[in-house]
Amino acid sequence: MMEARFFTDVGQFREQNEDAGGIYVNQTGQELLVICDGMGGHAAGEVASQFVNDSLKERFENENYIEFEQAEAWLKSNLSEINRHLYNESMSHDAYRGMGTTCVCVLIYEKNVVVANIGDSRAYLINNREMMQLTDDHTFVNHLVSIGEITKEEAFTHPQKNIITKVMGTDKRVIADVFYFNTKFYDYLLLNSDGLTDYLHENDVQEIIMSHEGTVDEIGKDLIDATINAEGKDNISLILCPFEGGKI
Repeated sequence: MMEARFFTDVGQFREQNEDAGGIYVNQTGQELLVICDGMGGHAAGEVASQFVNDSLKERFENENYIEFEQAEAWLKSNLSEINRHLYNESMSHDAYRGMGTTCVCVLIYEKNVVVANIGDSRAYLINNREMMQLTDDHTFVNHLVSIGEITKEEAFTHPQKNIITKVMGTDKRVIADVFYFNTKFYDYLLLNSDGLTDYLHENDVQEIIMSHEGTVDEIGKDLIDATINAEGKDNISLILCPFEGGKI
């Protein structure tokens, strides 16, 4: 079993933590990693992220082995159903109207990962040579990057970088993006809410992880401390998972 770890911090500027996530194990010992970043007035963002996280946890823990060929269908159908329940929940309570959440989740196989995402929470594979983003942000600014209007560097400081174009909970139907990656040449898998990568540049994140002499627990703590020191204005959540060959 790989020693994946989940870290979350309210940060210095928010009243409450609207992120949720965790590392879940099914009946046959498979792992599902989940990060959700909620949004909406009052405590509604917190409600949305916790709802999606808890629903995924419950569904996954009741499963037996999910074959690699079935992973995409499992992720898409469960996220779609959970989205529908969340949408109905938001429609039946005035306080929850308009609540939503991002979700990035990863099913881990021997030498592969299957990644699903909705919103702008991210997954990366990391080694000394690169920090490869596995997900596409569903944001207005990422659309501008993809059509060549602005650079990724300009996106980092863009005034509209928080406009999200797809989330869970605000529409009755949503379809997750699903990606497959081979992990053989990588040391770490990282999942994170935008509270990390909105304030720390990717090369700084990679540097902290790859040059660290400590445990995964210490690396995660240092990533959160570095984000707070960079005056991160959001909740910060991440999951760091070392592969064989990576440091434990």
